[in-house]
Amino acid sequence: MKKFLILFLLTALIVLIVGPYYPFWVLMLAIAIFSYFIGAGSGTSFLAAGFAFALVWFFLVMRILVLTNSDLPAQMAALMGLNNDNLLWFATALLGFFIGGFAALTGVFLKRLFQRRYEGVYRS
Repeated sequence: MKKFLILFLLTALIVLIVGPYYPFWVLMLAIAIFSYFIGAGSGTSFLAAGFAFALVWFFLVMRILVLTNSDLPAQMAALMGLNNDNLLWFATALLGFFIGGFAALTGVFLKRLFQRRYEGVYRS
């Protein structure tokens, strides 16, 4: 639980602070590095970073839509054949969940790749 919260908060802060200035792949690299050093399990890392990324992107989309009062989301939804432009909010959050989750999973698997494993008494 402790590692989950640490990774969740670090991911949320990095996406909130660094996200507006750098592309998403820089955020993915940062999350993978955090996940590597925190050392949580694969499921914990995936869910913590995924939920943090998704929540931050969802609330940033909501904030931008409320502040600008733009018709662009409705026009994009019509262009995609969707009846409701609110589905774009959830699609953004879902995309953020997968980006954050798989970035953290990359860090976990990278750590497992370089860990020394015990292979038995007779193998060296």
